[in-house]
Amino acid sequence: MKIGILAYENCTASMISSLMDILSLANLQRVGEKRPFFEITVITRNGRPVKSFTGHPVASSTPITSKQRYDLIYIPGFLADPIATLRQQRENIAWLHASHKRGMKLCAACNGNLLLAESGLLDGKMATTHWNLRDFFVDRYPNVRLKAEKIIVDEGDVISAGGVTACMNLAIYLIAKYMSVEIAIRCSKIFLVDSGRKVQTPYMVFSTPRSHGDREIVKLQEWIEDHYKEQVSVDVLMNESMMSRRTLVRRFKSATGDTPLEYLQRVRVENAKRFLETTNRTFSEITWDVGYDDISSFQRLFKEHTRLTPREYRTKFAMVGDE
Repeated sequence: MKIGILAYENCTASMISSLMDILSLANLQRVGEKRPFFEITVITRNGRPVKSFTGHPVASSTPITSKQRYDLIYIPGFLADPIATLRQQRENIAWLHASHKRGMKLCAACNGNLLLAESGLLDGKMATTHWNLRDFFVDRYPNVRLKAEKIIVDEGDVISAGGVTACMNLAIYLIAKYMSVEIAIRCSKIFLVDSGRKVQTPYMVFSTPRSHGDREIVKLQEWIEDHYKEQVSVDVLMNESMMSRRTLVRRFKSATGDTPLEYLQRVRVENAKRFLETTNRTFSEITWDVGYDDISSFQRLFKEHTRLTPREYRTKFAMVGDE
């Protein structure tokens, strides 16, 4: 299987080397086979090396003008301004579109999916990207059915993967899809890749929207974030904002996408996550600390937002050891 990797200015070099390392390891698992299953070529616009975002060069010997065909083309992510990068990569984006028309499959990871979306190849399709790009992606590409919670989305001719390290999950997925499930499992164990990771939800950080333009709602958001430990109700928020119930709920949801109480829940869950990551407090103590008195109810809410139980979340993300 011939795989072309598109390298470009400010790309994330680790997203290239990680995928190459895992696919190359898979090649070595085929005992007695002299020819590698995955034949990998790094491609650049003019065939010359490009500088990754760290300033280190990514070598290439093949330009996009080459007539060489690939079974699959992979686009890594980048660390630079998205708008400026998309503007600078117009030639590469056009090449991706033309390659797809010639029957080549495409895949991308993290914000490399922006190049795919910019080409129009994701219109009408499901896709994923880094969870932190969700709002940007939805605003810019409304015709794409974004599933930002997913690690991998396979639409047959186009495959997308989530955040930076999801490129490793993508490599394991490609091995299982095109080569061997057994070899994919073996490679995932050697590289310590969690092949069972299906969603990005546990990694998502709730970012409170502030650019909606409604100053009164911003003040109310700030009030909720300062008083989330207290007994907050819609009546309390009505008094604080001097709005009627109907106006409060309508304006708050229009500005933030959540009702006031949904927003409060998100703030409480986000603070509970922080306490699980950085303290040894029990979940019962954390439940009370964030303003809940029903532990089982908050436990269900926590799992609904993170897809993990509090114990699973602490095991995965805690930065403190057991006392």
